[in-house]
Amino acid sequence: MSWVARKANIQGDVWPGLPKRFQTFLFFKIRKPDEFKTRLRSFVDEHITTAQEACDMKNQILAAKTKAKDSGVPAKILPLPGVNIAFASTGLAALGKFTFNEAAVKKDRNLSKIFKKNQLRGGLFGKGMYDDLVGEGWDEPKELRSQFKPSAGKRLIDGVLMVTASRAEDLRYKVLRVKEHFLKEPGSDDPDTVRYSNDPCLEFPFTSQGRTRPEKGKEHFGFEDGISQPLIEGLDEVAPKDKEPKAVKSGLIFARHDGDPMNQPEWAEDGSFLVIRDLQQLVPEFEKWLEDNKHNAPFAADSDDPKEKLAAYLMGRWRNGTPVDESPHHDKDPNLFRSNNFDFHPVDKHDKCPFAAHIRKMRPRGDLNHDHAVIIRRGISYGDEVTPEEKAAQKSSEEKERGLMFVCYQSDIRNGFNFLTTRWASNHHFPDRKANFVGEHGPGIDAIVGQRLNHHPERSIGLPDGKHPTEARIGLDRWVIPRGGEYFFTPSIKAMKEYLTGPPDYPPELAGP
Repeated sequence: MSWVARKANIQGDVWPGLPKRFQTFLFFKIRKPDEFKTRLRSFVDEHITTAQEACDMKNQILAAKTKAKDSGVPAKILPLPGVNIAFASTGLAALGKFTFNEAAVKKDRNLSKIFKKNQLRGGLFGKGMYDDLVGEGWDEPKELRSQFKPSAGKRLIDGVLMVTASRAEDLRYKVLRVKEHFLKEPGSDDPDTVRYSNDPCLEFPFTSQGRTRPEKGKEHFGFEDGISQPLIEGLDEVAPKDKEPKAVKSGLIFARHDGDPMNQPEWAEDGSFLVIRDLQQLVPEFEKWLEDNKHNAPFAADSDDPKEKLAAYLMGRWRNGTPVDESPHHDKDPNLFRSNNFDFHPVDKHDKCPFAAHIRKMRPRGDLNHDHAVIIRRGISYGDEVTPEEKAAQKSSEEKERGLMFVCYQSDIRNGFNFLTTRWASNHHFPDRKANFVGEHGPGIDAIVGQRLNHHPERSIGLPDGKHPTEARIGLDRWVIPRGGEYFFTPSIKAMKEYLTGPPDYPPELAGP
């Protein structure tokens, strides 16, 4: 299939990403599968935003910005709403397209053939995030939002509809139209007189809202976000230069593409696994810790701004996006804002960027010489700005939660999100083979997203101090609280028009958990 055809088949948030200043996550539960399938078929043509359409949107935005710059006036915000949909394993099971009863299915010769042909591979997708990161991971159940926890042993989420827009009024209108499509009575097509069904095909147990901050492009800790996305061979036209990471095979993001080892069924082609994770951020506490510890970090105490230097050590970038590997002492060079042209060499030292800095944990570059755990990030902030009262108290208000709706895509959750979170971010000894340069306790934990169990070493990070091996180490507090989430699959346009809305593969008693 040509890339032109693929762009019309891929959902647009996977690539190139939906333009968004505002976003609503409509988490849904399927009640009447057959009716839902019928409505989904028409919904795809009427509402789903493809990759090609998302590209066209971004071109319109670029043209508007160019015209405004030439005219010397502010660029007009364009009304460009977008919609994508994804299904949890329970959602596919509700449609009869996934089974949790593998042993029983394999006893039937015909069903066994269907299973081998059509069952989506990937054990973590079947488990869902709760069983993965609570049952076998490091999430604390009491910290998770109730909607992300099973009730009476059953998961509450079958899928998610993601609606995006650049203006709040456009978002509200599009969300209303999306809900109407699935909730209205048959034949109630006039938007002015629409009647909602008392027995709809699905329900929306809860929604989540995201929006960009006033400092557009920055998350709540104040760091420039969305930098260093992987370039995809065949899709991204920009070629990596100098020390920038090489473009990756599309199979690390899309099912059944070159580089995807999962051997997914034919219907899954051009789809991608989606992870949504609610990360609450304790911003006043983070700022207090930086202030309290700014003189405890070697090389930071002599900086013009010790607090900002310490923050840059933890992230691996200054808050404006300047990499410390390229500019370890200041963030004043505008040519380095959002720069990606570095590789951490020499990798036997961390004089500039700590081995355990967040961006080095998540993308080790020269430490590994290649990308094999790759995700595309599409997250968005949520919640209000820090209030003057919170700043004065240096403590987050229980009524004013804020954070990041972390969103990412990959062709394999285990080798993508899960690997990055558990094997790299939360591992004190990754990057590997650094003991000779940083001591026996290893580089340390990712200060931003690293997690630990009670029997693990205390949270800490090794810092540059000019010695060999380095001896400086600083204890860390916890400023990001995982509040739960779910694993999904984002299918292609073709899959939703054909396979997923076709007859069920399994009877309900063999499909559901």
